[in-house]
Amino acid sequence: MRLREILDKLEDIAPFDTAQEWDNVGLMLGDPDQEIGSVLVALDPTLETISFARERSIDLIVTHHPLIFNPIKKIDLSFPIGKKIALLIKGDIALVSLHTNLDIAQGGVADLLARSLGLLRITTNGMIRAGYIERSTLLEEWVRSLSALCREDIRIVDAYRDVYKVCVCPGSGMDLWQDAYEAGCDTFVTGDVTYHRALDAFEAGLNIVDLGHFGTEEIIVRPLANILTQRLPDVDIIAMEGKSLLKTI
Repeated sequence: MRLREILDKLEDIAPFDTAQEWDNVGLMLGDPDQEIGSVLVALDPTLETISFARERSIDLIVTHHPLIFNPIKKIDLSFPIGKKIALLIKGDIALVSLHTNLDIAQGGVADLLARSLGLLRITTNGMIRAGYIERSTLLEEWVRSLSALCREDIRIVDAYRDVYKVCVCPGSGMDLWQDAYEAGCDTFVTGDVTYHRALDAFEAGLNIVDLGHFGTEEIIVRPLANILTQRLPDVDIIAMEGKSLLKTI
């Protein structure tokens, strides 16, 4: 199967034109006419991911996070991005990224996050999802129930409200806390929570639960690999589940 055909399949899963304006999605590197017999699905296009693909002679890597966010003026092989580009070219490996278009897609990262938290009656509000838990619960009690699902340390901002209606946004979603508040949510779940945004949300009366950037997005890797296995029956699909770089000591 040619790469351009796989791009069409990925377009069906998460249309590229639904990505945020600041984002960069789609083909990062590769020849659309390249024959693809194997695909590696991963969260990040790390040196480890690319080396893993080279060792196994994989033809295409599909990641959530893009390799290139902003235009680059030079390819310096002493820097990580230059090393990655060189390794991909030397290994004849194509790279495609599905980022905010996969976050917002039906069955994408936001939907998976909402379902993994057990939310009911889920609705869509742009990049965020809103839903209800079974019964009103103290914030700390509810968060403790999430510990088995989370692969990072959980941080909370307790605005002294019980949890009942919850909004979620995978990745770095604190820019959208006001959308969650205006949607009538008492609790907002996302990652990469910063102090001043947390303070604003707290003073507005919105609980914040920080499950980590990695923790809210890595959940898509295996489901995406399963979808590709169904849609690309003649292509070998491998999922590479990672681990968070952040550790607590």
